[in-house]
Amino acid sequence: MTARRPRRATNTLVRRQATPKERQLIHLLANLGCSLVRYGMEHAKTKGIISACERKQLAEWHYLRLQQIRRVERSLEPPVTLKRVYFKSELSPRNLKSLKLLWIDEEGKSRVKRVDPELDEILSETLDKGDTLKQIFHTAEVGERQFARTVEKGKVPLWVQEWEDSNYDIDFFPPAFSAWVNLVDD
Repeated sequence: MTARRPRRATNTLVRRQATPKERQLIHLLANLGCSLVRYGMEHAKTKGIISACERKQLAEWHYLRLQQIRRVERSLEPPVTLKRVYFKSELSPRNLKSLKLLWIDEEGKSRVKRVDPELDEILSETLDKGDTLKQIFHTAEVGERQFARTVEKGKVPLWVQEWEDSNYDIDFFPPAFSAWVNLVDD
């Protein structure tokens, strides 16, 4: 007579649908991977002879993809958390007295910045779109999200706006990107 072993319950992971932002990130990574493979194959076929113009174009294209990937990553895990702070006398969302931006710096310490409550909507948008801390602070100071063709302190690159306007089209190359990145071909 043989003894039967009791079956172990397998803890299977629950499957869930990827969020639109996760899908976008997967698409961008796949797109970049395919491009790198194609570039590697071209490089192998032509024995390393690719025209300077084409090399610059490829470098810009890959750099754009990396920038887009970083932006989506930041929007998945915002570096800042918005915290509403109420005075004890008025515990009502309609009577919002102040808004705080909370984040953790490089040393692991919690930092706080008080912000005008009227900026709640625009700050939520900048966090959702993946702006950096410097860009968020600039938006808080100016009161609106500003764009610049070239790198300017606190301003969001113009190519980001063009990419957002294209509804995050992966195959779209923002015209303003070349001016912003200013890649030098060696």
